[in-house]
Amino acid sequence: MTSVAWWWAIPGIALVIAVSWAAWSCRAFRTPTMRDSMTSFEERSAALDRVRTAEPLRHDPAADAPRPAVREPSAENP
Repeated sequence: MTSVAWWWAIPGIALVIAVSWAAWSCRAFRTPTMRDSMTSFEERSAALDRVRTAEPLRHDPAADAPRPAVREPSAENP
């Protein structure tokens, strides 16, 4: 019975190590300050303003024109 307990201890230890690593790698390094928060907000607002004031794409009707058909080479042509 002890061999079975030791056998199940291996995945249990691996689970503890994986959960510990996940908690450690996903932690916040520091709480952002008000200046950091406002700088990030201004950058996002500037990006949205550039998108909002950008000139929209115009549709080109020539792009919808059918292309000329390409003739298939005949079987006699080497």
